[in-house]
This record gives sequence, C-alpha cells and structure tokens, in this order.
Amino acid sequence: MDIEHLADASGGLAWISGRLFEIQGRLAVQPAEGSELGAGIRILLARSSRRHGQHCQWWRDLLPDSPALNAAGRVRPPSSAWANALDCIEAAPQADAVAVLHEVAVPELAFVLSRLRQAQSPVSDGAFMRTARMVAADLAEEQRDAKGCRPIPGVSSKAEIAELSMSFAGDRREKRWPPLVTPRRKNGYR
Repeated sequence: MDIEHLADASGGLAWISGRLFEIQGRLAVQPAEGSELGAGIRILLARSSRRHGQHCQWWRDLLPDSPALNAAGRVRPPSSAWANALDCIEAAPQADAVAVLHEVAVPELAFVLSRLRQAQSPVSDGAFMRTARMVAADLAEEQRDAKGCRPIPGVSSKAEIAELSMSFAGDRREKRWPPLVTPRRKNGYR
C-alpha cells in the first residue's frame, strides 16, 4: 500500500471504530426498564464499546503526521455504505440496532480487515498489520460472544438486514478499500 492509501484505510477504520464505540456504549447504558436487551447483551455491548474506542485510537495513531497528508481529514466515512449502515443502526430501536450490529456491521468490518491484511507488505506496513491482527482478534471474540448471547433480539424486518448487507456489495467489488481512494498514477500512467 502506498502512504495515501494506508492513511485513508487508517482514517476510515478510525471513523468506523469511533462510531461503533459511541453506538454500542449508548446501547449498553440506556435505561434497562422496558428494554428488550438482557444483561448479557449489555455486558457484551459495554466491553465491545471500550474495545472499539481503543481500536479507534490505534487507527488514529497510524495516521501520518505530515501536514501534506491531512491526517485529520482522513478520519471520515470510508464509503456511503458504511455511513448509511451506522446511521441506520443508530436510529434503530435497541433490539434492531443490536441485531444489525452483530449480523451486518461487525462481520463486514471483520471482512474488511481480512481483505486489508492480505494487501499488506510486512516491510512497509508492519504497524498496520500488527494493529489489524489485534483488532481482528477482538472482532472474532465479539462475534463468538454475540453468538453466546443468543437469542439476540431480532429485527422487525429481515429485509432491512438484507438491504444493509447488500449495500456493502459495491465496497466488496472495489479492488481497494476504502473505495474512495483513487489509484495513484505511476510514471504518468494508471
């Protein structure tokens, strides 16, 4: 990966992790009275929220410190699919939000990390690879623990989950992630 692509990937992952930190933290502490969320799910959300907050900081630490690369400007939604999915989760009722988190967002983030890890060079991208390995391990544990909390409250419409999942199809077709990154020209040619 070149430095701009690496910066965009780190910024996009920082944005996703920051949003997951906020959303899961809010869900974990919402009033329990009248809530559809059990104690096990709340504990999972609280722990995952803290971890996503830590991941956000790790991704931010990987951003280049050159003013020419505008690190702060790279912490943004990596694609419209991610922006839409996390906005939908945030606006959804508690039970729906938890279901979509664990059926769409976390699995998609795990997929993105596995794809990015394959595109890395141990020589130039070592810090990124190490961070990606640690985050992937945390995501795998979150997915395993979410299965243990079953039944996770269901979404009122499975079509909504399918629609959100399909919105990532465009991201998956792209050769690079985040898809907003434009390929750099080499020697004046693409």
